[in-house]
Amino acid sequence: MADISALGQLAPSAPLDIDLYVESSQKRSFPVKGRYTLRAPEQFVFGKTAAGNLSAQVDPTIVGPTNEGFALKYQRVSAKSWAQKSGLPTSQVGQYLAATGRKGNLSAEPQEVADAIEQTANLTYDAYIDWRLYAKGHGQDGQPLVIEGMENFPQRADGTYIPYVDSPTQKVEKGNPVRRWANLVITRFIAPTLEQ
Repeated sequence: MADISALGQLAPSAPLDIDLYVESSQKRSFPVKGRYTLRAPEQFVFGKTAAGNLSAQVDPTIVGPTNEGFALKYQRVSAKSWAQKSGLPTSQVGQYLAATGRKGNLSAEPQEVADAIEQTANLTYDAYIDWRLYAKGHGQDGQPLVIEGMENFPQRADGTYIPYVDSPTQKVEKGNPVRRWANLVITRFIAPTLEQ
């Protein structure tokens, strides 16, 4: 710990809510669709899918090549497996573990899978991310407002995309439309041996 006693009497500063600074800077510099290096979180939240499979919330933070420090929220992976085109089984959890460098075999035992996920804490991996907006009750006739993919969001005059839309049905007190921001979603994990 730093020893600042040699500085003498210091005036107290106002309390700081650092999260507000991060949120504010994120909105100014929203990551575009593409490949990023991500850092796994320190802790994971585990749950169960509707089908009864293990799921894990693996909310990463971008570490490069741009938008360092931008956090992706609500990124869940499921242990539910399906057959790839090759016929081999895979799952979102398996793809996540492969991207973080995990090798070898892993049993289907949920506790072993959860332990393997926890071992990825703070590891970096590459993935493709994109934009997604889902807002209940903001679409026409009370339907959800859903936009999938950065290229489906409005564009500025310079051709860049705007990471939000104004709700066509919901207004704030002054009559202005409610602004709904895109979320970042991982669309594909990249295993180190499959570099593309």
